[in-house]
Amino acid sequence: MKSDRATRDVGILLGGIAAGIVGSRLLPPLIAAAVGSGRARAGGDPFQVLIEDHRQIHSLLDQMVKCPTSSRLQRARLFLALKRKLAKHALAEEDVIYPRVRNDSASGNERKRLYDDHAEMKIFLYEIEGLLRSGEDWRDAVRLLRDLVERHVEEEEKTIFPELRRELAAPILPQVSGQISREQALIL
Repeated sequence: MKSDRATRDVGILLGGIAAGIVGSRLLPPLIAAAVGSGRARAGGDPFQVLIEDHRQIHSLLDQMVKCPTSSRLQRARLFLALKRKLAKHALAEEDVIYPRVRNDSASGNERKRLYDDHAEMKIFLYEIEGLLRSGEDWRDAVRLLRDLVERHVEEEEKTIFPELRRELAAPILPQVSGQISREQALIL
């Protein structure tokens, strides 16, 4: 009798764990699809979400430069927030925006340069994470990352986004907005 109850309790526990694991893998894409569909129906400028991300990323970088090396917990919190925000933002741009960028300027390589900027940012994140782990001052590395981000943001906001706004037909913009939301929702 006691053995049956213990077996049942273990079964319930394992079932709960399995449901949690399945839910953590299935719910984010479903929520992302719902959020994306809602944004697509609402319309609006799909690039505004990305521009707001730019502002938040810049703010995090500024906070990181000002954060004292002795404040390990604050540095870790800021780094993780930046890494998550950059991951969500990069996923949306790389999967939704950059494939739509035309390569017809003098250099003919805008799309590759945008992807390369993101790769360089990821390398900086790796280096900054090493400085965080070792307790070293990260301000110089963060400033270099901030400079790269500022140059990248300027190109997107002054050239890439305006060109895409002109090129994309009005009915497509809400779809792009929904796709951006879905991509960003995939990163927890």
